[in-house]
Amino acid sequence: MRKKQKKTVPSESNQKKVDPLKITMARIFLILNAVLWFGYGIYTYYDMAVVNNNKSSADLLTLFIFINAGLLLFSGIKFGAPQRWVYYFALIVAAFNTLLSLLNVVDLYFLVSFIVDLLILWAIFPLRKKYFLNS
Repeated sequence: MRKKQKKTVPSESNQKKVDPLKITMARIFLILNAVLWFGYGIYTYYDMAVVNNNKSSADLLTLFIFINAGLLLFSGIKFGAPQRWVYYFALIVAAFNTLLSLLNVVDLYFLVSFIVDLLILWAIFPLRKKYFLNS
């Protein structure tokens, strides 16, 4: 009779390493998109409140835009930590933002934001294994 071979986990040096450039790219795209949304929030508030004298609507809309930008910024800052919730949080925020941008893609700003959102998703998806192996 043959002895059963022990299943061994490959050593850390033999495991497929994740390129830190991919993580950095995802973080840069998340932070870039957050900066774009902060700028859009300032522009929207100026246009609605100052130019069109519609302060109550401008306050509410700008609040939602800043929350979106804040979530993107938070995702970009925390994305370097190899934890599952960080991966899921960044993925959900990017997917939601992609949907928001897709609904208004006729405007040039939203087209640029949509492209950046697609780049974020393109950078995040291959990192799934890194975030599930380390948690």
